Parts: sequence; structure tokens; C-alpha cells
Amino acid sequence: MADAYMGNTELGATKAVLISTLVQRELAFNAILKNTITDVSNFAVPGVKQISFPKLTSFSVTNRTEGTLGETTALTSSVDTMSLDFNAFVAWGIDSFTAKQSTIDGQMQSILFASQAMSRYVDTQIITKLAAVAASFINSGSDVDVTYANLLTMRKALLKADAILGNCCIIASPAQEAVLMGLSEFKDAAAYGANAVVPNGVIGKILGMPVYVHNGLADKQLFMYEKSALAIGFQKQAEYGEQSFLELGVGAKKCAIDQYFGLVGQQLALKGAASGKSPLVVGLND
Repeated sequence: MADAYMGNTELGATKAVLISTLVQRELAFNAILKNTITDVSNFAVPGVKQISFPKLTSFSVTNRTEGTLGETTALTSSVDTMSLDFNAFVAWGIDSFTAKQSTIDGQMQSILFASQAMSRYVDTQIITKLAAVAASFINSGSDVDVTYANLLTMRKALLKADAILGNCCIIASPAQEAVLMGLSEFKDAAAYGANAVVPNGVIGKILGMPVYVHNGLADKQLFMYEKSALAIGFQKQAEYGEQSFLELGVGAKKCAIDQYFGLVGQQLALKGAASGKSPLVVGLND
């Protein structure tokens, strides 16, 4: 019996699936901000352009007097609506002549770089939305470096908006991270206990919140926010596809990666916030 081999004919259909898996792993590795907000992808089913997801109020607790009937209360619900209007797309082609004479795997490098670009795109949209829905900015009209007093004011604003501290975070530009690391309150771990500052000097948590550094922020930008301030929903996770691109030589391919998602601010106009603004987002400079 002749030997049987598996090649492109047998496994060609799986290549795009395998590469899409690689792309999604790369996206997850490079996306800094996606996990700092609420993911509602389970509502983003095929066939819809908008999704609505429930928003419930809470119960009120009373001190019932002995011998009297306690009053029942009810939760009320409303919906937040998200448009799935981001069709993130990147495509490329490599000349077969160039690929043959290159000392690197240009195709694989292109896939990795395209995945990283997708991650940056998602993060950029999150940063843009944070700036758009922030209920308040500590400094208005002039951009200044962050101070310890600024952080306390921002934290107070979130707590007054019923933010859950364990779900809050800080994102800072590299420039503002350098300022944070220079603040005397955070240089000495004794100021907030042994776990306040990572021993090697890299800031891990400040005032109970993790700090993320992102070079997609302008030098004077810093935000403090709670996870439920924004919601993101992926209707289609990143997928990879390719086709023959004979115009660039035999063996050349035209490749693309795309994904569909929506992004929306939440808890808008609550706790005294203006229309379209979330009290769960506070910025340093407007």
C-alpha cells in the first residue's frame, strides 16, 4: 500500500482556522484595555445591527419594626443600546519575488503585525470613548501633570458614583506614569503598606487600583474609571482569510483580517452626570 501524505489539499481548509486562532491569541496578548471594560459579546448575535442589554436598579433595604409587615420592593430595568458599527479591517499582499528572496517569513510577520494593529485599533476606540463620556475632568482649559491630590479627587468622584473600587483602574500615558512614579506618596511602600508599590519600582497598584500604561494616550492624558463605564461587544471575532494574488507573482497571496464590534458608554446621565456622560469615568485633563 502506498504511503499517504497530508498537504494543502487535505489541510488547506484548516490553515485559515489555525491562523485565525493565532490572530486571536495575539490580539488577546496585545490588547491592554479590552479587559478593563465590560464585555457584552454574548448579546452580539448574527443578524443584528444593534444590541440592547439590560440595566437593573438595586434593592433598598429597610429596618422592619417587629410585628409589622415589611414592604416588598421591585427591581426596575432599562436597556442600553449599542450599535455594532466598527468593521475593523486590514489587508496586505507580498510580492512572491520579494518573499522568495527575503530572509524573514514575511507572511507570518505580516500576520503578527496586523494582529497588533487590530489590538491598537480597539484600544484607540476605547480611549476615544473614555474621553467622550467622562463626566468630569480635574483640570479644565490647561493640561498639567497629575498630582496626588488629583488622584484622591478622582477616586472620591468614582466612589460617590457608587463605583466598586475593585473594578476600577487607572490608565496613564508613559509621561504621566513617569510623574506617578516620582510622587513621594508612592516612592515609599511604607506609605500604603508593603503591597502598594512593586519592589522593583514599577507601579502595580495605586490607591487600590491597577495602573495600565498605554502609549495611545497623549502625554497629559490619564483616566480613572470603573469597568462598567463602557461596554464592548464583538459580533465577529478576528478572522483571517487569503486568496491567490497572481498580479504579484505565482504563489503570492492577498490576505486580510477583520472583526466587527460595537462600543458604548454606560450609566449615562446618572448621579448628576450630564446627558451622554458617565459618572464612572473621570479624566485628568479635558
